Amino acid sequence: GLAFASALRIVASHDAGILKGRAVFAHLGGGCSVCAVEDGRSRDTTMALTPLGGIPSPTRSGDLDPGALLCLLRHERLDAQAIEDGLSRTAGLAGIAGHGDMRVLLADPGPQAQLAVDLFSVRIAQSIAAMATGIGGLDHVVFSGGIGHRAPVLRARIVARLAWLGLALAPDVNDAGATRIDRGGGPSIWNVAIDEERELAESALAWL
Repeated sequence: GLAFASALRIVASHDAGILKGRAVFAHLGGGCSVCAVEDGRSRDTTMALTPLGGIPSPTRSGDLDPGALLCLLRHERLDAQAIEDGLSRTAGLAGIAGHGDMRVLLADPGPQAQLAVDLFSVRIAQSIAAMATGIGGLDHVVFSGGIGHRAPVLRARIVARLAWLGLALAPDVNDAGATRIDRGGGPSIWNVAIDEERELAESALAWL
């Protein structure tokens, strides 16, 4: 919540229209989630009961077929603790490529690394489209988090899969890490460095 609140505050300082529009936020870092925001209020998110749900992360599984867990219990004879440890620490990108460091994966031409990156970008694009469906359209997409903010190549791959929604990057400003990175003429695309500590302090101050 703090990450999305910080991203919303930052984008609103550039374009207050986001507070009256339909936005999808993709926070991509050690943990990853996508959130739908309408008129400045959160409407949906990819995470569920725990951070394990939703899109895959560097070491977290993301959504799974429940039958996969039954298979681990019945055939691999794993107990609940072993399954939890595996889904939290060695699944996701790490489960495919052996590690979850996106910088290394993007530079690695090997098939496992490329599979991990492809799966990651597809799942994020699918989640952005799903969140947009839930709020009836899309006016803004916001990338944040260590991966979302620092990996222009990954942003480009995700946005390319969403061209049918009218999303288009301006390659030069995307590569330069600018704050607004869309080409114009469609939904706005933003790239922000969030500040969760400041958001926490601002929230505490507001309550006081």
